[in-house]
Amino acid sequence: MKSKVVKIKQADQEYDTLTTEQKQLLDDDYSLIENEGLERVLTKKIEKDMYEIKTSNLRSLYTYRDGALIIVVTIFIKTKTPEWGKKAARKRIKNL
Repeated sequence: MKSKVVKIKQADQEYDTLTTEQKQLLDDDYSLIENEGLERVLTKKIEKDMYEIKTSNLRSLYTYRDGALIIVVTIFIKTKTPEWGKKAARKRIKNL
């Protein structure tokens, strides 16, 4: 299913701190989601209403709105989903 991908302000700020190469990796995955569907990228359910897009060593935590809108709430470099990342995502999802 194709979905529109948007980032909240805080996720945009986190995106801006990444290298050009990291941004390109995320942009490629976001483009795949918008043009071909979410099933074209690696994802994982983290908890109720929170999911993760796995892009190399980057993670984008997101939630759904209106069934076809993916809202990225945080972006970080990871090896394992940190508790602070989930906590930030929970707070941002709640404030949507």
